Amino acid sequence: MAVRIRILATLAAMILVAPLSVRAAEIVPDALAHEQAEVARRCKTPIYGQDFADTVDFNNDGLPDLVTNLGAVNCDGIPGGLCGNVGCPHNFYIRVAEGGYFLAANADLYGYELKKRYGNMVLELKANAASCGRDDSDYCIMTIRVRGARFETISKK
Repeated sequence: MAVRIRILATLAAMILVAPLSVRAAEIVPDALAHEQAEVARRCKTPIYGQDFADTVDFNNDGLPDLVTNLGAVNCDGIPGGLCGNVGCPHNFYIRVAEGGYFLAANADLYGYELKKRYGNMVLELKANAASCGRDDSDYCIMTIRVRGARFETISKK
């Protein structure tokens, strides 16, 4: 009986401590303005391309989310100047019902498509081959489903 009480006490202490270590995501009122402010810190004269931001419900909750593509920024005269060797930074913001957005994920990608599968939207990400555990020169195509704020990998090719 004493062992059982000690185990319960230990579990109760862990439950009380766990939420304290988890930090809530920062809510920004305007994700597009937030992204443009971040780019302005890195570039003196940013020029935003047409595909810099997409407003789309990628997590299927009926609220418009936002995806930004930093590869669409001409940074100080350099097209794609914010990109690296493994693609361009893409940021995925989820809109919350109370208002505002939070940054749910980011990834260096060569591009993405939003596709409808079985009535739900999924993200098809074009990434570096290493994302699929390969070392060849072909792209890795990952299909991702987003439920709430959780990104689940459905497949990798």
